[in-house]
Amino acid sequence: MHGALRAIPVGLVAGLCAAVLVYHLIGDVSAASALAEGIRAHEPPVVGWPGALLAAAGLGGCGTAVVRGWALASPVVLCVLAGLLVGWAGRVMTAASIGANIGGGLMLGFGLPLAGLLVLAAVVTAGVVARRRAQSEASTSKSDPSATAR
Repeated sequence: MHGALRAIPVGLVAGLCAAVLVYHLIGDVSAASALAEGIRAHEPPVVGWPGALLAAAGLGGCGTAVVRGWALASPVVLCVLAGLLVGWAGRVMTAASIGANIGGGLMLGFGLPLAGLLVLAAVVTAGVVARRRAQSEASTSKSDPSATAR
């Protein structure tokens, strides 16, 4: 598989790891007054330190793939940005608050579609780079007269 196309699965794994890591690092953002009155939000799944460390290791492995040249950097970075946004949105949408949770609605209405656009941009970027590299390799093999002179 070409390095540009290999960036898509590496980027998706990196984005998932970034979402889990950010979700754990942000922590509970519930309002203290809401918790005092007994308002409970949706109880999110507990990630815990082992899950966060596993996500950090996965993110580091994906970073190593980019540094060593196994995957293209720009799609992976776009997927990591989408993962950061999804992790943050998860924490905002599960927070307990008094009254309307406007932040959760904004994240659901704008944040998650933006994350989807970032992933779509990553896939398009990887496809464009793979196509350009294939065209440049094809044109250099055809235009090299020394390769056919022997």
